[in-house]
Amino acid sequence: MDLKNMEKTRELRVALVSEGRSIEEESFAIIEKEAKIDGYSDQEWTIVRRVIHTTGDFDYANIVKFSSDAVESGINALLKGASIFTDTRMIAVGLSPWRLEWFGSSVETPIRNHETQYLAEEWKTTRSAAAFRIVADRLNNSIVAIGNAPTALLEVVRLIEEDGIRPALVIGVPVGFVQAAESKELLMSVKKVPHIVSVGTKGGSTVAVAILHGLMECAREDR
Repeated sequence: MDLKNMEKTRELRVALVSEGRSIEEESFAIIEKEAKIDGYSDQEWTIVRRVIHTTGDFDYANIVKFSSDAVESGINALLKGASIFTDTRMIAVGLSPWRLEWFGSSVETPIRNHETQYLAEEWKTTRSAAAFRIVADRLNNSIVAIGNAPTALLEVVRLIEEDGIRPALVIGVPVGFVQAAESKELLMSVKKVPHIVSVGTKGGSTVAVAILHGLMECAREDR
């Protein structure tokens, strides 16, 4: 590619980025106008608004719940470069590399370890649960983000209650009809670790990503 074509390509990319930002800003303005905001702090609303933007679902203005120290603890963890542990590769892939670079945070998805299949059979549990059990000693001061597997969230809660692990923040938003709502209710009953949840059956990996991105934006502003 010659210099002239390279310059045209660069200009096109800049224009596309600018257009993307304009669309995002317009979307946020619509959300601000249409959503019924009740009881969120400014930083919590920054996160919830991004979830609504990602999903196109205004229900999230009512079902995203924060423990009192969730945002502060998550921000402090990011500013210290905390690792992020996810239950799905979709979350890991969905996180913006340039946002992660702001804090130097690494992202790990324990279920990628092939041993989880054999350990799950040995422990008579799911691979998702086994995945978090084998990294339990590394979860302290980390951010845990679960968007798909209720059994992973149940295992994290068990590790908190029985083994005394202390993540800086647990984002529990598994989606589905089996154990999803129950696992989130259980997390909310735990007072020992800050948490963000989506009450009920709604959630998913994209919601977990949106929450993390919103939290990162808040942390960048606080830095």
